[in-house]
Amino acid sequence: MNDEFSLEDVLIILKRRLVYFLVPVLVLVPAGVIAIMLLPPIYEARGKILIESQQIPEEWVQTTVNAYAEERIQTIGQRVLTRNRLLEVAEKYGLFPRELGLSESERVEKMREAFDVQIISSAPGPSQKKKKKGANDTTIAFTVGYADRSPDKAFQVANEFMTLFLSEDVRTRTEGASTATEFFTQETRRLADLIDEMDERIAKYKSENADALPENLDLHRDTLIRSQEELTRAEAAANLAEEELTSIQTQIATYLAGAGGADGPAQEILRLKTQLAALRADKTDQHPDVRAVRDQIRALERQLAPSAAVQKLRNDLAAADLALREARKAEPVDEAVIAGKRDAAAEAREALSAQIAKEAAAGTADIVMTQLQGRMDTTSSRLAANEDQISALKQTIADMQDRIARTPIVERGLSALTRDYENRTAEYQALRDKQSAAVLSANLEGEQKAEKFTILEAAQRPDKPTSPKRGQLIIMLIAGALAAGAACAAIAEIALASLRGRRHLEAIAKEPPIAIIPYIDGGKTRRLALPRFGRLKTT
Repeated sequence: MNDEFSLEDVLIILKRRLVYFLVPVLVLVPAGVIAIMLLPPIYEARGKILIESQQIPEEWVQTTVNAYAEERIQTIGQRVLTRNRLLEVAEKYGLFPRELGLSESERVEKMREAFDVQIISSAPGPSQKKKKKGANDTTIAFTVGYADRSPDKAFQVANEFMTLFLSEDVRTRTEGASTATEFFTQETRRLADLIDEMDERIAKYKSENADALPENLDLHRDTLIRSQEELTRAEAAANLAEEELTSIQTQIATYLAGAGGADGPAQEILRLKTQLAALRADKTDQHPDVRAVRDQIRALERQLAPSAAVQKLRNDLAAADLALREARKAEPVDEAVIAGKRDAAAEAREALSAQIAKEAAAGTADIVMTQLQGRMDTTSSRLAANEDQISALKQTIADMQDRIARTPIVERGLSALTRDYENRTAEYQALRDKQSAAVLSANLEGEQKAEKFTILEAAQRPDKPTSPKRGQLIIMLIAGALAAGAACAAIAEIALASLRGRRHLEAIAKEPPIAIIPYIDGGKTRRLALPRFGRLKTT
C-alpha cells in the first residue's frame, strides 16, 4: 500500500482537486468565526472552602460522623442540587426571565450544568502517619463554582451555593450526632426495661424456689444433720416414755388389785364389791344392807377420783398438748409459735405435778393413786410431745432432703437467668458508655469544634468571561475546516477514479514504465494551479 500511495500522489491529488479542498475551508472558516464571535460570554465565579480538622484530639472525643470528606462533599452536593432548592435559588436571583419560556425541569437542568465542584487533595508522603479516620481521606479543600452570562449573578449564586454547603454540613453533622444520641438513649432505655424485667423474673424465681436456693445449701445440710440427731434423741425419749407409761399402768393395776398386801381405798373397794355380790345373792337392791354397801363403794370411788383442781389441770395439759400438735402441723411452720406452745405444755405438766403433790401432802386423796395418776398423765403428755416432735423432725428431714435434691436444678435455672442478666447488664453499660460518647460528640458538633467547612475564599465578581475561549475555538475551527477540505478532495478523487502517478500506473499495469517524460508547460496557467511535478507518459 505504501508503494502505491506516496507523498507524490498526495500532492498530485491536492493539485488536481484544489477546488474541492478550498471550498469547504473558505465556507466553514468565515461562518465558524462569525458564529464563535457571536457566542455569548459566560462568566464563572468560584470560591474555595477549607476543611478544618477537629480542634479536640480524636483520642479524647470521637465524632459520630465517620464518612470521608470527599464522600460528604458529594452527598451534600446532591442535597444542594435538589429540584426545590435549585428553583428557590433561581427565583431568588432571577436567573431565568419569564420571557425565555423555560420549564422548571429545563431551569433545573441548566443550573446543574452551570454548577461545578472541584476537590483539592493533598496526597500524604511515605513517612506521614495515617489517620485513624481513613488513610485515603486526603481532601483538604474544595471549590464551588457557578457559570452564568451575568457576572453579578454568577458570583451571587456561587456564594449562595457556598453558604448552602456550609449550612448543610452543619445540619447533617448536628443531626447525625443527635440521631446517634437519640438511638443510644432509646436502646439504653429498652435495655434498662429489659434488665428490670429480668430482675423481676430472677426475684420471682427465687421466691418460687426460696427453699432450694444454692446459697442455702449448707444451711439445709446442717439442718438435716441436726434434725437427724434430734430425731434420734426424740425417739430414744419416746421409748423411755412408753416404758415408763407401761410401768405406771402396771403399778396402777397392781395397786387396784391389792397385790402385795397393801391397804387402801382400792383394796377396800374390792372387799366391799365382794360383800355386795354376796348380799345380792340373798337380798334385793333396795335392802338397807345392800344400799349401805353400795354407798360405801361410791364414797371410796370418789376418794380415788381426782379432785376438781387436778381434773382441770389435766384438761389444761391435754389442751396444751393439742395446741402443740396443731402448731407443728401448721403451714408454714412457725418455730416461734411452736416454742411457745411447747413451753405452755411444759408449764401445764409442772402445774399438774405440783397440784398432785399438794393434795398428797394434805391427805385429801389417796396418795399412791394420786401420784400414779399424776405420773401417768405427765408421762402421757411427754410421750405425746415426743411423738409430735418425732413427726415434725421426720417432716423436716424429708423437707431438707427434698430441698437438697432440688438445689442443683434450681441452681441451673438461676445460673441461666443470672448469666442473661449479667450479659444484658454488660451490654447496657457498654451502651451507656456509647451514649456518653455520643453526647460529647453532639456537644462537639454543636459548639463547632469538630471537623467543619470554612470559607477560605469567597466567590468574587469575575472581571472577564471564562468561556467561550475564542482563540482555541478558531484554531479548532481551522483544523476542522482543513480536515473537511481534505476529506472532500479525497472523496472527489475516489469518485472520479483518475490516474494519479507512476506508482498508481505500475500498480494498474503490473509493469514499470519504459520512460518518464517531464511535464512541459504549454503557456497556459491557472490561478489555482500548484507547481507542476511532472506528468507520466508511457509508450
